[in-house]
Amino acid sequence: MTTSTEARSGLMGGRAIAVLIMLFLFQTLNFFDKLVFGLSAVPMMKELGLSPKEFGLIGSSFFLLFSLSGMAVGMFVVGRFPVKWLLLIMAGVWSATQLPIFFSSSIAVLVLCRIILGAGEGPGLPTALHACYNWFPADRRSVPSAVVLQGISVGLLAGGPILTYVIVNYGWRTGFLFCGLLGLVWMAGWFFIGGEGPYSAAHGPEATAAKDKALPVRVLWGDATVIGVIIMSTASYWIVGMSATWLPPFLQLGLGYKQVDVGWIISGIYLFQSPLLLGGSWLTQYLQRKGFSLRACLGHASGLALLAAGCALLLSIVTTGPLQLACVAIAFAAPSLTTIFGPVALGAIAPAVQRGRLIVVIYSGNAASALVSNALTGWIVGEAGSNVPLGYAHAMTFTAGVLITGAISAFALIFPERTIARFARTTQDPSSSSAVAAAST
Repeated sequence: MTTSTEARSGLMGGRAIAVLIMLFLFQTLNFFDKLVFGLSAVPMMKELGLSPKEFGLIGSSFFLLFSLSGMAVGMFVVGRFPVKWLLLIMAGVWSATQLPIFFSSSIAVLVLCRIILGAGEGPGLPTALHACYNWFPADRRSVPSAVVLQGISVGLLAGGPILTYVIVNYGWRTGFLFCGLLGLVWMAGWFFIGGEGPYSAAHGPEATAAKDKALPVRVLWGDATVIGVIIMSTASYWIVGMSATWLPPFLQLGLGYKQVDVGWIISGIYLFQSPLLLGGSWLTQYLQRKGFSLRACLGHASGLALLAAGCALLLSIVTTGPLQLACVAIAFAAPSLTTIFGPVALGAIAPAVQRGRLIVVIYSGNAASALVSNALTGWIVGEAGSNVPLGYAHAMTFTAGVLITGAISAFALIFPERTIARFARTTQDPSSSSAVAAAST
């Protein structure tokens, strides 16, 4: 019996690793699909006769349903239907929306495909994390979750040179075809490997076991820390959401780099981003264990990340060479740190019964800022007329202002310890008084 149990456990462990690899590739594919549009920007605009304004609107169309689908699936679908089939459907939508672009010259088809792709990708990350949790016990989910998230960096890192090679040598349409075929390959692998996992039933009891008192909606959503995280995350996603669409043409048309070099530059940026995220997370956790406050480790750290990004973006316009590339890397990589610090802050302050929805709604809803940033960037660039570099300079200056506004909000509003104490008084939960001290250790 013992041998049989150990053998079965080993088989399940091997299956869990296989599932984790597939989920990592799922996120990698997700960002291949995002990046191909921006890398195709210049040849696409030339062939289809698109102005920067029109290209920006098409880019922003991707985010039209992104937030809504993410919130809807995250709150009402994930956990209620088999995750194997949910991920297959999402990947199927991704492939189905890439393939028509290869065969059509219609701008309407391009816009429709980008809208549907956005709806399919909106719930991608939370669903992948849910699938990951089904295969690992609660005390062993941190590292697998980090592996899934690293698929984003690898997708952007590998996507730059690979997709640039395909686009330069075979045409921009082939880049979309390539992404669609990759999706079909992933679906075939997931069909045989994916499943619910041994811990899929644990979510129900965990959810129903929570005994925390729920806060009134006005108290929870009207809190300064929550508002600060909303403003901060919206400012952060402003540039994160526009990076796949506007970073490649900004480098090529705004800063004068050759198209063949742009893919490698983007890879370098995201190669820098991966250790930045891991190192930043480790540092804030280390400082917190040393007695630094949540305000310092989460609020101040978020503010510094956005402030550094805003200043670096301004410097990228007036510098050249390696310093310019370093500034671009900081500007487009540092805001992602807030996607770590923000949810941690929300998780520290919110009652367990409201924690999941608070994080899902905020971090799905903030993607709406990308809808505005993509369109507005195109409008600003277009307003400069034939002086395209000046248009990009104006657009990035405006984006820097958004980032600095987010930094100010983080510094001024995010006070987790104060919020924990306030919520404890509201719920009159005697155990909450110890939460303030626990959160500071």
